Amino acid sequence: MQPIFSIIIPLYNKEKAIEKTLKSVFHQSFTDYEVLVINDGSTDKSEEKVKCFSDERLRLISTENKGVSQARNLGINEAKGKLIAFLDADDYWFPNHLEKLVELHQKFPDAQDRRGMPQR
Repeated sequence: MQPIFSIIIPLYNKEKAIEKTLKSVFHQSFTDYEVLVINDGSTDKSEEKVKCFSDERLRLISTENKGVSQARNLGINEAKGKLIAFLDADDYWFPNHLEKLVELHQKFPDAQDRRGMPQR
């Protein structure tokens, strides 16, 4: 089944922050999402930190370092969700972040989806 959100997290050498970032995602009140962590050639222990999480909604994709834009684009290409949400690897969300985004999406149904097509 297609998740509502694909959360894309580009990751490059953020071993000190990624655990807090992922915990903020997995503590969301709205839970219909997938998480794509795009490891952009990290040389620290960032990837190992991500592998400590065992949530079935999490996918780790590793690639050579090409920069944050390429990592985001790879995430978009791999995404299965109806909507895309970006989160930096050293940032976090309050527990109701996705819930509020869904409310906004429902309130403004004529907004565009990730393919640029009006919602029906």
